[in-house]
Amino acid sequence: MKSEKCSFQALLSPYHLKRPIDWRGPFGRCAPLDVEIGFGMGEVLLRMAEQSPDRDFVGIEQHWERMCKTLRAIARKQSERPGVLGNIRILKMDARVVFERLFSARSIDTIYCLFPCPWPKKGHIKHRLFANDFLRLLNNRLQDGGAVKIVTDFYPYGQWVLDESRGAGFLVDNKKVSPQYGTKFERKWQEEGQREFLEIVLTKKKHIAVPVKKDAALKKYRLKDFYADRLRLRDVTGDVTSVFKEKVWDRDKQQMIIRSLVAEQHLTQHFWITIIKTSKGWIVAPAEGQNFFPTPGIARALALVYEAAQETIS
Repeated sequence: MKSEKCSFQALLSPYHLKRPIDWRGPFGRCAPLDVEIGFGMGEVLLRMAEQSPDRDFVGIEQHWERMCKTLRAIARKQSERPGVLGNIRILKMDARVVFERLFSARSIDTIYCLFPCPWPKKGHIKHRLFANDFLRLLNNRLQDGGAVKIVTDFYPYGQWVLDESRGAGFLVDNKKVSPQYGTKFERKWQEEGQREFLEIVLTKKKHIAVPVKKDAALKKYRLKDFYADRLRLRDVTGDVTSVFKEKVWDRDKQQMIIRSLVAEQHLTQHFWITIIKTSKGWIVAPAEGQNFFPTPGIARALALVYEAAQETIS
């Protein structure tokens, strides 16, 4: 069976772009910008982009399978109508990180999230996305008068969002709506007999100050000497966690590579660090060819390796 093509033009890697992103670059034009959080199979994202070619759309999703189905759907439509859906860019990232780092203040017109995971168990509420701090972040990134639209099948979740919206700078409206989006989850609840869903629209009324998270400065550390067999790496846990997962020593090249896991707030990254011999001594630095955000946690992991390397010569 012949495999379907994917439209990788829509897939955007933010690591090598200046942040926050000037979206005129990825799209090649200046146009109103809408964002869908958790676009699933892309039914609504593709439909909106096709119906509004004068607008640009960014879709955020974390599941590879759903992303790939969406990329294949874009390719199918583009094979039928060349040039269509060139106004979509897709990010595989946590939505919190996207809004914290990639969008500037007052840069988005509308934000959609249809049938987000409600995390219904009491112990899982901490995983819910639209907490007050996240809503304040969305407020900052929206244009004045812009809106967030959330549709849910789980009414207790909807009430929780309404409660969390207090003090986030929005005019709040909510109503029951009939099925109209055609998403996988909407169809699922329809088949189980649900005929109404809760639609929440948060319209920006007051601007909330939430700065864009900046990149941390990363240093290259220098050592006069280094003894690989003496290296003892110590994990650090807390608000910022650095766990060292593995290290590989190449005696011939006089180079060590270390894999670390760095977790801070909503961002977890795998980060590779090298210790390599040069004509002027040893260098501790980020490994080349990897994608990561240079955060304070990354800077700390690099410093921890340097401190451990120093101890090998004491």
